[in-house]
Amino acid sequence: MRGQIWYIALLIGLMCIVRFSLSTVGYVAPYWLMEQMSIPINSNVQMPYTIRVWAIRDIVLAVLVASANRNTVKTLLFACIAIDVTDIISAHLGGVAGLFNESETWSLKLTAIAALVPESIALVLLTVRKLQEQTDLEKNQVKSSETIV
Repeated sequence: MRGQIWYIALLIGLMCIVRFSLSTVGYVAPYWLMEQMSIPINSNVQMPYTIRVWAIRDIVLAVLVASANRNTVKTLLFACIAIDVTDIISAHLGGVAGLFNESETWSLKLTAIAALVPESIALVLLTVRKLQEQTDLEKNQVKSSETIV
């Protein structure tokens, strides 16, 4: 995230805050988080373990993205997007299989969507910015070659 334009850094920072804060709560208090997301505790005895695994994954991702330089942040954002899309699909499939009711399924989907939106916008902006920088570089090279001739 280092060396980014302020609005890209803001989007990446928002994604990191969402990931890190939700994950910290999930790691420290998985039963409380399950209750808040309307996930039944009695029928999901392995869920606290799963939440803690998810939490560690997202804490590590948030730290990696927040400390990344310009060259690696795009790769990390792409990985985050892939993970969030997988989380959304998994929540949907869990709902279809009857593991969660509709509100539980949406709670799970929305936690992934909360990080997916800013990271997707940031990745698009980074890609557009890189293309613009390449175009500007090519224009400058053409101008300098014309001046030499």
